[in-house]
Amino acid sequence: MTKTAGFTLIEMLVSLVLLSAIVLLGSSSYGIFSQRWDGQLGKFDRTLQDVRDLMLVDSVLNSLIPYVTYDQSETPVLYFGGNRNGFVSVSTKSIFSEKIPAVVRFSAVQRADLTFDITYEEWPMKDDVLRSTYQNFNFAQPIKLFEAVTSPNFEYYGWESVIEREGFSDDRNPMPATWLSSLNSLEASLLPERIRLSFYNNGEYKEINT
Repeated sequence: MTKTAGFTLIEMLVSLVLLSAIVLLGSSSYGIFSQRWDGQLGKFDRTLQDVRDLMLVDSVLNSLIPYVTYDQSETPVLYFGGNRNGFVSVSTKSIFSEKIPAVVRFSAVQRADLTFDITYEEWPMKDDVLRSTYQNFNFAQPIKLFEAVTSPNFEYYGWESVIEREGFSDDRNPMPATWLSSLNSLEASLLPERIRLSFYNNGEYKEINT
């Protein structure tokens, strides 16, 4: 009669210990890999979102036009108003309807934690047009361009008035353009030459200058 060979108890225990070690090592390695991959993927998505937002902002800012409308006294005026918290103007491009001009508004909106969201809103001139500075219209749902930023600041490069730019009053020389914290085209009869938005995001200084 042939005797069947088998494993001893010691051999079984050694095999189980080795198998458990391999499974534990594999699970740990997979966990570390998965965690790092998720982190890198999340960072990539955030970077991609930031680039998209910057491109949208740059496209709209470079499409602002000197749009003429009427004030309450029916006087023709340029439509632009801005301060350190944002501005409103007219752009030849609408983000949602690229071939339609729109009234656009950029704003720094404070959150409950005292940080700010930079938002974009627009009113496409599809069914109606902007005719006066006191006209009522509803902006579309705002888009959050940047979330939870600190120290946001809008600035406007130009002049406070045509007199400063031209220098034709009392033989004054033209004044050089400077960065202004606010600019109202109803008073200045001018649009800014450039607009700058600066803020801190996770401690990193960012600036959009166009």
